[in-house]
Amino acid sequence: MRKAPPNIEASAAQGVTVALVANATWNFHNFRRGLINALAERGHQVLLLAPADDHAADLTDLNATFIPLHHLSRSGRNPGKDLQLVLELRHHYRKYGVSLAFLFTIKPVIYGTLAAVGTATRTIATLTGLGYAYTGKGRGGALVSTLYRLALKRGDFTYFHNPDDRQLFLEKGLVSEQRSDVIPGSGLDVTAYEPTPFPGGEDHQILFVGRLLEDKGIREFVTAAASSAPSHPNWTFHVVGDLDQENPAAISAEEVSGWKERPELTFHGQVADVKPYLSAASLVVLPSYREGCPRVLLEAGAMERPVIGADVPGVRSVIDHEKTGWLVPVGNASALSDAMKTALKQPQKLAEMGQAGRRRVAEGFSENIVVSEYLKQMDELTI
Repeated sequence: MRKAPPNIEASAAQGVTVALVANATWNFHNFRRGLINALAERGHQVLLLAPADDHAADLTDLNATFIPLHHLSRSGRNPGKDLQLVLELRHHYRKYGVSLAFLFTIKPVIYGTLAAVGTATRTIATLTGLGYAYTGKGRGGALVSTLYRLALKRGDFTYFHNPDDRQLFLEKGLVSEQRSDVIPGSGLDVTAYEPTPFPGGEDHQILFVGRLLEDKGIREFVTAAASSAPSHPNWTFHVVGDLDQENPAAISAEEVSGWKERPELTFHGQVADVKPYLSAASLVVLPSYREGCPRVLLEAGAMERPVIGADVPGVRSVIDHEKTGWLVPVGNASALSDAMKTALKQPQKLAEMGQAGRRRVAEGFSENIVVSEYLKQMDELTI
């Protein structure tokens, strides 16, 4: 892992120094590679700020310098620790002469914006999703809203991953029309997801990809699988994703252990490459309670796989109902099971929907669109 060189301030002479701040290093590697490359190609010095974790080694192939954060805890609610994070970020902004900070995920958005107050650092915050507090089952929504209001009113610009989230923040008075907009997710390099032939025959794999959280709809998926399996023994249900015990919506290891005993379900855990699993699937399912812009649905679309998702913010922005997939009522395992049965009765239509899905992703959610929008907003703030 490269360390920050002692003369990093001087190295920004070719451009400006830009920081990307997130709550985990995998965010940079998986979602921000295109933006990082574009910034470096412009001659900017790029800093990546996040807690050091098991994925930090994955950053070595990025044209950027990693600086570990010591006071950012994803699940912690210690005001003293959060104040330390503000001071830590402010120290880095000033030490390295950061002209602009791109902020991703809740704590970096809130505290990264507050850290910039009184410095020369401009901020572009991106709310990639509204999280557990806004799914309707989480607590603390009022406190989180207060913190967002405190921070975003002092920030320079805020992006949302879907129009529903932006509208909610506008109605609550947390952001202004003039200094906020919608960006189509993190963007997907569609060329990296080559479509494969649609699975034929009567055997079907139905795939769920995501962390094993209550608000990802994993219980609805498991229930729908259990109700569908007896009458459809040629269907198998696959789960790619792992436990996330730091999240308040986490499914317990004991409950997941019980699910693994069911013959219709196969759990693959976290995988390095999801593409083989998408290729083998006839359907990709995401019954989530709320999303920003769900990447798995973009990846499925790019590989020409039709999708089923809950009719909720974020998901409904990606799925074109009955053209690239189906939307079903949230929290309704019976409706999910019925949608699977409807879909798998018409394999020719599924193949056509998959093709439409790839076109939709390429035209509306590509990485080039997202990176261009970020660079345009950056230019307006820093020139």
